[in-house]
Amino acid sequence: MAKGYWISTGTIHTPLAMVPYISRLTDWLPTVGAKFLIRDVNCDVREGSPGSLNVIIEFPSLEAAVSAYESTDYQSMIALRTPHSDLTLTISEELVA
Repeated sequence: MAKGYWISTGTIHTPLAMVPYISRLTDWLPTVGAKFLIRDVNCDVREGSPGSLNVIIEFPSLEAAVSAYESTDYQSMIALRTPHSDLTLTISEELVA
């Protein structure tokens, strides 16, 4: 089964204010079968202007990634993040050849 991914890019404006979000997210991800693959706050941007943050989180499937995003738990975490950052979050499925 193809894995699912959250791919997030952007800018964090007040890093210390993001600690509650990051802490909750880090504790919560294993409960939904997910893990960080990439968490880089100083990425080397060569083209475009996606911000200095890159995060990729892996889920067991696309369905698990969508379900986790739509969960009450994660929806409550969004309010912790949005006042302190400008981030994009896309959900993608692994390419299985």
